[in-house]
Parts: sequence; structure tokens; C-alpha cells
Amino acid sequence: MSHFDDLLESFKGRENHETALQLLMDKPLMRYCGLWSPTLLHLAHGYPLDETWNGLWDCVVIDYKRLAELADEPEGRARFQLNRLRELRLIYPDGSRTAMASKAIVKFMTDALS
Repeated sequence: MSHFDDLLESFKGRENHETALQLLMDKPLMRYCGLWSPTLLHLAHGYPLDETWNGLWDCVVIDYKRLAELADEPEGRARFQLNRLRELRLIYPDGSRTAMASKAIVKFMTDALS
């Protein structure tokens, strides 16, 4: 396991469930959270310069152009929404989401299909 993986697991163990409420109230944010996946990034290096959330994200390169294409929106909008998800700590730099973010997506889809 790399230092990146160890630090990532540390952050996953400290999820803030309350931020998932923002997803239920914000459809554009929900959309981008639903699009977030491991195929949109690659690990540039496995050694964060520091033990911070931003240090962890500095280890990955995100394909904003592809995300924008998937969302059918301008790249600047994709960057903005992904930054919001990141700051709310609803997504991780391995392409996964918090447990509550995944539950919020399921609830949103269930409600929309009912």
C-alpha cells in the first residue's frame, strides 16, 4: 500500500455525513457527484507532500475535459462543480464517493423514478 492509499483510508475513516444534505438540495452538484468515477483521473504519484486533504488531491490528475463532455457543459463549469464536491469532501481522489453521497444518489434516483 502506498502513502497515498494510507492517507486516503485515513480520510475515508472520518467522513462528514452532514455534507451529503447539500447534494439532495442541489441538482447540479448531484449530477456531477453521480458522474464522478475512477475513469476520470489517474494517480500522478503516490506520495503526498503533506498529510492534508489538498495534499492528497495534489497526487492525482483529473480529466476535466472528459467530465465536461459527460455532463455536456463547459469545462469551467465542470471544474467549478468538482471543486465544490471536493471542498464538501463528498468525493475522493480515487474516483469514489463518500458512503452518504452514494446513498443520496440512490435516494435521488429512487425519488425521480417513482
